Amino acid sequence: MDQVSSQILAGVVAKMEKTVQHLADQLRTIRTGRAAPALLEGVRVECYGSMMPLNQVANISVPE
Repeated sequence: MDQVSSQILAGVVAKMEKTVQHLADQLRTIRTGRAAPALLEGVRVECYGSMMPLNQVANISVPE
C-alpha cells in the first residue's frame, strides 16, 4: 500500500474502534432484570454550585 492508503486505513480503524467503544458504553446502560451501577453514569447532580457526575459525589453499589 502507498502512504495515502495507509493513512486512510489508520483513520478508518481509529473511527471504528471509537464507534465500538461508544456502542459498548451504550449497551451497559440498557435496563435488564438486575440493577447495575452503570445505569447512573449519565446522571449529574448539583453539588457546591456546580454540576457533577453522581459517581463523584456518592458511592454507588449493587447488593448481590
